[in-house]
Amino acid sequence: ITSPEGRRSMLKLAERMVVSFCAGVSASTAHTWTTLSGSGAEDVRVMTRKSIGDPGRPPGIVLSAATSFWLPVSPKRVFDFLRDENSRNE
Repeated sequence: ITSPEGRRSMLKLAERMVVSFCAGVSASTAHTWTTLSGSGAEDVRVMTRKSIGDPGRPPGIVLSAATSFWLPVSPKRVFDFLRDENSRNE
């Protein structure tokens, strides 16, 4: 991103995506998570909800999916790897 306007726009998009993701995976008594497959730490969980009247979002079904996995390295090393633009193609 070469221009300040482009950078600002990209940061706003990233912020909206993070807010949307957090809203989608946050705990809700109305929308429960369903386990699709896996055992224990390798579960894949999904949740669906209807999107009606959300500003800036088209109406429809929202599908959220989540899983987790263990990496045999320190959290700092993972963060540094993900932050380094030279390692993104690995």
